[in-house]
Amino acid sequence: MRSVAHMVELVAWGQQHDRTLVFGVPEADDPLVVTPQADGSTLRRSMELAHDAEQEARTISNRLTSSHQALRAAGRYGGGLVPFGYQKAPHPSGSGWCLAPDPETAGLVRVIVDDVHAGRSLVAIARRLNESGVPVPRDRHAQLQGRPMGGRRHGRDFERFRWTSGTLSKVLRSPSLMGHRTHGGQTVRHESGDPVLIGEPLLSDAEFAALQDALLTRSNGTRSPRRGTTAPLTGVAYCSGCEGRMYFAVRKGYPYGDYVCRATARGEICPAPAAMRSDWLEDYTLSRYRLAATAVGDMSRERLLRDGVHVTVRKGQSGGGPVRLAGPDTTRLTFTLGARL
Repeated sequence: MRSVAHMVELVAWGQQHDRTLVFGVPEADDPLVVTPQADGSTLRRSMELAHDAEQEARTISNRLTSSHQALRAAGRYGGGLVPFGYQKAPHPSGSGWCLAPDPETAGLVRVIVDDVHAGRSLVAIARRLNESGVPVPRDRHAQLQGRPMGGRRHGRDFERFRWTSGTLSKVLRSPSLMGHRTHGGQTVRHESGDPVLIGEPLLSDAEFAALQDALLTRSNGTRSPRRGTTAPLTGVAYCSGCEGRMYFAVRKGYPYGDYVCRATARGEICPAPAAMRSDWLEDYTLSRYRLAATAVGDMSRERLLRDGVHVTVRKGQSGGGPVRLAGPDTTRLTFTLGARL
């Protein structure tokens, strides 16, 4: 227990549920026992323990923060995900670590940059990297650490992760390509204003600037800060073809949009990409949820996710005429609530 506030909540919980709390005390032979009827001195002692632990946690946090700041200022690698194109190497001073070009991926950075200048889209470049078996930064870092690639994401297990346009954009926009030490995606600088270097640059300052100009031209300056989704079925609706999430897409000039398969954005090819009008899919999902869970009141996305609502959409057939405008083809839909259909 490293928080006075949490200790207060825990003691209140123990009193409410008639539970006795036992805390080990390192400097004492006997544990601290807090019964539901504990007197003031016992409660005061429990709060003192929590206060001491809270102070210790704050001291450790400050010490770690100062240590990382010192490492950044010295241009040393302090741990974490190694930027793509680099690998960990002994620092020239003989103390600690820095970064050096990774023989297996440093050359790929220049190939990717050349592709950008040649006009290839990030989606196309990501697809080619996936087809060539090039590991994403996270997987390459795992390889360098001697650990298996892949892991768990969005409730799914992956043997290895795939390149997406978003992953590629982060790599290409990082000042680490110039050998800069970064923090929060920005260059760390000395008091003089010069960048702190952590390794040999993969791109010169001029090459990096030209790359950013090329990327900015593609976005037309229309990139806006990412906002949280308001689509109620994000994380609830899935494409049957690839088992990936479906995302809301706006229909210009219409009061509704569509939930669509976004396999291409993940660098994948879906064999049967599904899509469905948003109002149809939302009405279907909420009506089935109310019926299956006898639910009333607010039907927020958080509630659907908490109760394990899962809707799978199969790809529809082309054609159909006016019949298609009458409503959703429910034979394409599979609704699951937790472990129940």
